Amino acid sequence: MNQRTTKSSLIIIFITFLILITTTPTTSSFLSQPTSPYLFTNTATQPIDMLIFISPQYSKDTQINKAIENYASTVKTHINWNTKTIKIPNEKNNYKLIDETIENYYALYQIKACIMIGEDIDTALAGDTENMEQPSTIPWATTGGEKAYEISSQGIICKPYKIDICISIIYPTYEQDYLLKKDKIISAFNKFSNNRNTQYNSQITILESSDINKNSKQIYEDLANFGNIYYKEDIDYKEIKETLTKTNSLYIIHGHSNPSGTNLNKYEKTWFSADQIDNLNSTVFLADGCYVAGWWSNQNDNDELDKSIDDCWYGSKIFTSKNVRLLVLGPISQNGYNQPVSFIENALPDFLNGKTISESIIGKTYVGNIIITGDPTLNFL
Repeated sequence: MNQRTTKSSLIIIFITFLILITTTPTTSSFLSQPTSPYLFTNTATQPIDMLIFISPQYSKDTQINKAIENYASTVKTHINWNTKTIKIPNEKNNYKLIDETIENYYALYQIKACIMIGEDIDTALAGDTENMEQPSTIPWATTGGEKAYEISSQGIICKPYKIDICISIIYPTYEQDYLLKKDKIISAFNKFSNNRNTQYNSQITILESSDINKNSKQIYEDLANFGNIYYKEDIDYKEIKETLTKTNSLYIIHGHSNPSGTNLNKYEKTWFSADQIDNLNSTVFLADGCYVAGWWSNQNDNDELDKSIDDCWYGSKIFTSKNVRLLVLGPISQNGYNQPVSFIENALPDFLNGKTISESIIGKTYVGNIIITGDPTLNFL
């Protein structure tokens, strides 16, 4: 081979190498990288307050996207928040990649909230037992990666953690028909967009079982500093029906629970079914107890977050209740530490004084798996 041929061959190899490195995808095209044009627009002029993630199943649905656009526009008008929508591709549907994306946006913009739309979004496990599943949004709500929380083979361990971002999940029941789930998502966002001027009427109903309220009773009774409370231990069915007819800003229940309901009476079973939320004339519903933040599945304990079945679980009521725009679910009165670590103590006072639920939650320390379902921009006037 002569020298000219050798030089020509080297040139061809070099050109081929340049083509390969310029066409091979880099990490900037991944969901976890906010520098990608796919995820990031107007970075220099428009700060972002809230992210909305749409799952692969719903990302191409024009009617759902339109409802989300209308909601984002309404939020901008109402509280001047800028919103960024991110459509999750199948190959990037991993809760850790989603977490990296959230943390990168947080580092740039100090975002306040994220809405996760679609039950097919890969979500961390909080725990599962006897066909009950409980998701965890702690990886998304905290910053600092896995240093901010602990993981075990049974799920996310709920040691004290600081919420940096309010996460709301909008997850229809998996086993339902697509068109039904689609209609539910659209209806929920239409509800969030309408009647934005939510007046606080100072009425708070609190129902507890005396079986488990040794440490929570005082916390709940202290809410009298923020309104007129109706507090009742060991309520009966007749009294429950009476509370449903009243107009409340907050309706709170606390007792031994599963995803479908809560026992509110130590001495006789007074079961508050999740279906009764549909009859509430209240803006915000809070359920305090085990597995209220989860759903039912066809799988027994397998240390995985399995798909939801049945439509009677607390979180699904964001789609069926006419009046409830926000559900707060989990051990919301948890205490026993040398500092306040409960949602009731740390977040509720600011919320009742006019801040959005997102701004009320963030920057404070909590214990337990707390799930928000609904409009994270909700605030009382």
